[in-house]
Amino acid sequence: MTEKMPFWSCLVPVSGDGVITIVRKICRPITIIWLAIVLFMLKGEYEKPKPDTVLIKNVSLVDSFAIEEPKITTTEKNKGVTILPQYKEWYERNNDMIGWIKIDGTAIDYPVMQVKGFDGKIDYQYILKQNMVYLESDFDGNYSFAGCITADYRAVFDKNKRPANALIYGHNLLNGTYFHDVRYYDIPVYGREFYDEHPTIQFDTLYEKGTYKIFAVMEQNTDSTEGKVFFYDRVYKFDNQKQFNDHYAQVLDRSFLYNPEVDLKYGDEVIVLSTCTFPFGKSISLRLVVYARRVREGEDPTVDVSKTIINEDPLYYDYYYKVMGGKWGGRKWDPALIQGFKVKKD
Repeated sequence: MTEKMPFWSCLVPVSGDGVITIVRKICRPITIIWLAIVLFMLKGEYEKPKPDTVLIKNVSLVDSFAIEEPKITTTEKNKGVTILPQYKEWYERNNDMIGWIKIDGTAIDYPVMQVKGFDGKIDYQYILKQNMVYLESDFDGNYSFAGCITADYRAVFDKNKRPANALIYGHNLLNGTYFHDVRYYDIPVYGREFYDEHPTIQFDTLYEKGTYKIFAVMEQNTDSTEGKVFFYDRVYKFDNQKQFNDHYAQVLDRSFLYNPEVDLKYGDEVIVLSTCTFPFGKSISLRLVVYARRVREGEDPTVDVSKTIINEDPLYYDYYYKVMGGKWGGRKWDPALIQGFKVKKD
């Protein structure tokens, strides 16, 4: 009768095993460990944003919002300015830090990084490369799967002013870090409770504090193969009031909400939080985008959320209507939300 072998004999070499059997037993646990590592990495990859290669393909489109300005170094602009005490040590550790973003009651409480040096010239492929630096690096510049919160390469901050439309990117990670909580502003999916509890964003530069009131939230596709793309991420400044008004009119068309107390006027400073979202799984590349306007001098920094209007019919992207059916019913928001906005007559 054949002797019964112990259960662990299939995992470790035992007396009588041939050379091939011994090799297999040694390799088996190594293979299992390797597969576990790969699966763990793929899990995180599911919600990690990828470079928007489609946007690179469309660089031939005219960027009517981009205008060149004289090249002035950050050092020249900020000469003699005192960095806020709470950020001094961070800045000395890495001069690529340009500020800090925080949303009370959430995990969003991070330094904001940026590759500096934008001189006004538009090269989308190069801009994408610069934006990806800190989306793939930790605070100290070492490779990191999670990356950092990063301001768009074109968002030039100095001691006197902030950009007109500063894009800020962050990964939506499964472990809840970075811009994971931004996804809860998706009102059609999660309801309005999160917005009602977090209607403002704190964004400080190195030199001054700033509170921003959320005035729009939209969901936007980035892949032109799935239909027309609203290139929200190409806008960083405005040449005139018409450009300002026209752009934010398109944003409000797509917004899940608007509040009559959080209006806009030419010269306002806006931050734009952008992160990946997956309401249809990975079948389409989407971004959840949150717009917030800086509190004006003398303005009440609080928001009366009871006056916030939920837009039941925002303008979606083609893929949404393809899957969900229906069509956009047209503009619903009050033109008074944008000071000086002129409604086009039929």
